[in-house]
Amino acid sequence: MSIGRFVWNFGRQNRFTIHQRYRSCWSCGKNDNNLISNLFCSHCKALQKPDKAENYFCILGVKETYDVDETDLAKKYKDLQKYLHPDKYANRDQKEQEISAQYSSIVNDAYKTLLEPLARGIYMLRLRGKEIPENTEADQEFLVKIMEKNEEVEEASTEEDIIKLNKENKAMIKDLQKKLSTAFFDGDLKRVTKLLTYMKYYTSIDTQIETAIRNKGIIR
Repeated sequence: MSIGRFVWNFGRQNRFTIHQRYRSCWSCGKNDNNLISNLFCSHCKALQKPDKAENYFCILGVKETYDVDETDLAKKYKDLQKYLHPDKYANRDQKEQEISAQYSSIVNDAYKTLLEPLARGIYMLRLRGKEIPENTEADQEFLVKIMEKNEEVEEASTEEDIIKLNKENKAMIKDLQKKLSTAFFDGDLKRVTKLLTYMKYYTSIDTQIETAIRNKGIIR
């Protein structure tokens, strides 16, 4: 499919969320009441620079919510990269090659961030002007529970034990995701921060378990 035909299909098939805006194209310079999609100039079809004002949700064309549809997210990512990959611009203007590389990199970062529950939550919190303080600690009772869980992972020797721990930990992360979704919906950023702090610990345990699974060659 040519770039020109893609621009026509862009809105007709609603493959991405289009943020139409007035601006000057870096290539042809036209900006007099000409609508430009978030990828290509409507006149010369040149790939446009990423809009720094757009967040990762806008870039990938998905709804800004903690409950992202991973299947839809993956589809939007693949569709975008199909048209942004630097190899497609090898014989184009040097400027357009640089833009495609920059845009492709941003799309990669956006996908990785929104796909991972912890990174997605931290990013959404940042969009709301908040960060998880570096010195934030969970309550003592929770920390004791985490220490015990870490010891269980370290001492797990059989495939059955590791699989059991993996199932339990992923269930805990899933439960935290549900609670985070509610907290974001309610606008309770204090609770969001607390839940993300908890998730950091369980995500760390998940990494340990996944390492143990690989090291022991466990097939799931």
